Amino acid sequence: PVVTTQPSPLAHDPLQLTDTALADTAALASFLLTQDLLREAGAVELVASHLVAMPASTETLPAAALAMSMAPVPPAPLTALGEGDAPLDSMRCARSLRVARAPERGRVAVWWSRRDRGRVLLLSAWRDGEGASEGPWRGPIVVDSLDQGPRDAQAGDRGSVSCARPAPSLVVDDTHGYVHVAYALTGPEGPGVFYAHQMDPRSAFEPPRIIVYGEKLGAVRVAAAGDLVAIAYEDPNSGARSRIALTISRTSGHDFAERLTASADNANARDPWVAVRGRAVVVGWSDVAAGSEPTFRVRRARVE
Repeated sequence: PVVTTQPSPLAHDPLQLTDTALADTAALASFLLTQDLLREAGAVELVASHLVAMPASTETLPAAALAMSMAPVPPAPLTALGEGDAPLDSMRCARSLRVARAPERGRVAVWWSRRDRGRVLLLSAWRDGEGASEGPWRGPIVVDSLDQGPRDAQAGDRGSVSCARPAPSLVVDDTHGYVHVAYALTGPEGPGVFYAHQMDPRSAFEPPRIIVYGEKLGAVRVAAAGDLVAIAYEDPNSGARSRIALTISRTSGHDFAERLTASADNANARDPWVAVRGRAVVVGWSDVAAGSEPTFRVRRARVE
């Protein structure tokens, strides 16, 4: 890990998970979502700036040996969800909506949506076209339905939190147009970090993959470039002193091989960010110590 002189994103009004009942349509929710997105854009820029100096960022990752065929999935729902900036959902958790452009195909959105017993669903929608030719949002597509709510059996002991959780992380790869979503939820087996993959925004997602089970929920971020996909996350097994971990896929998210610890063991590391290009991977996070400003650190890697 390398200490930087860059500002920590945690020093600039980070997300505070305190209100699970805030309506997504409230003016406060809209304001806070804008603040969240600005903070995320700044954090991604901090991490991505370190890719430029890495020779590995201009190298080509060897073609994956694993065939990139789509798993059998049904087509996406065709229900129209409006023509506004966001797909319609009266149960959407405030500040959870994330939208990404799919090259030459429009836009993709993901969000958490409330259900009974304090559960949430992870939903998605897609929108064809560009500019004035955009069609309506279509969906909803269920990405993951396994979350356990606070009123499920034993779920309270597992850290189930309804809407008070980090937003899902969404990226669309510019090379293939694949959709990558990483997130944390409390499944029947307990809390964990999960990943979902969609090869066409008009189809359903392939079955979610578990990255790691643990003891708590935390922030998760995903980045993708070509066949290289990286997920950085707050390790759910790191106890009271949080660590940042990283997992890598060389096969567009079909398989994750390495799971590595990026941060040092003697620091309280939070709020991971990740960027990839070519063979280069950069992970960033903030070391947090009582009584002092957070320190932004990065760690670089070259994928063999």
